[in-house]
Amino acid sequence: MKIRKKGKGEPEIPNASMSDVAFLLLIFFLVTTIFNVEKGLDIVLPNLGTSPKRIAKQNLCEIKIAASGRVTVDGVETAVRGLEDVIRRRLIENDKTICVIETHPASYYGIMVDVLDELKLAEATKITLRTGGGG
Repeated sequence: MKIRKKGKGEPEIPNASMSDVAFLLLIFFLVTTIFNVEKGLDIVLPNLGTSPKRIAKQNLCEIKIAASGRVTVDGVETAVRGLEDVIRRRLIENDKTICVIETHPASYYGIMVDVLDELKLAEATKITLRTGGGG
């Protein structure tokens, strides 16, 4: 009697565990990925019982954003991209400088964000947001 040898056939990768391997790879990459989180400005909001404080005029830097998008620093028109240098100089002259941003309600919101970004670049730490007309 002849004994037949079984043919080895084609090698196969089992498809049943492919989803498990894909899931494990997904978890691995999610766990090992480092997300770059940009730290924004710390904003401290006043409590209900807080009363307004008087601040000397020379310690204020008033930044007004008009409805048209025009930005002025203490009444002098300034480009948003040049704001960092202006504020940095003010902070060097007077380290007690408080930047007050007053935005007109009809102005484009993105301009205020750009102004805040410039203040962050200038390393301004004392920033106040004021509601009002904006000029």
